[in-house]
Amino acid sequence: MISHFLHIPFPEKLTDDVWAIKWAQINWLSTQGILTIKTNE
Repeated sequence: MISHFLHIPFPEKLTDDVWAIKWAQINWLSTQGILTIKTNE
């Protein structure tokens, strides 16, 4: 999912810190309604 929405070709190569930041960005985009996905809260 991260690679699709943020265009990261190899997300498995990200460091844990960078991956966590990118995941937070995905969650923010989702809560703002920018993405077509919804998070379960």
